[in-house]
Amino acid sequence: MKNKIMFILLCSFTLFACKKNVTSVTANTGTITVTPESAVPTAVISSFNASFSTATEREWQHNPDDSFTCQFNMDHQRHEAHFDDKGHESSHSVICTDAAVPGVVLDAFRQGFSADNVYEWNLTNENTWKAHFMRSAVKWEVTFSNDGIILKSEHE
Repeated sequence: MKNKIMFILLCSFTLFACKKNVTSVTANTGTITVTPESAVPTAVISSFNASFSTATEREWQHNPDDSFTCQFNMDHQRHEAHFDDKGHESSHSVICTDAAVPGVVLDAFRQGFSADNVYEWNLTNENTWKAHFMRSAVKWEVTFSNDGIILKSEHE
């Protein structure tokens, strides 16, 4: 009986140790803080659930401007959605790999930015493609139409 109790206690402590807490991860794009869903305002969670009821593998981020970003899986794809602190959705996109991006868009990127490597492609609600890449420690975002035309180029 004593062994069973010890086993149950050990399992309980192990489960609590696996809980995801606020964590900082430093990557080539800067520092990302993963926020537990319990720290996200109820209005944001409600809005998210209304729009993405089948989402799994949610990862929340609390941004410096008090907005929230959630990356999640849905329909066999990775998505990203942005919300203000009142729960209004400001954007939603599908995170893609090079294999999902149309060839004409990839060709246009290579012609205009041949020395750069994209770390993330996003397909937006407007059916445009956003390439995210770093150049000399500066984050860039270039938006392309489905025809490979550069619509916007921005950097921080």
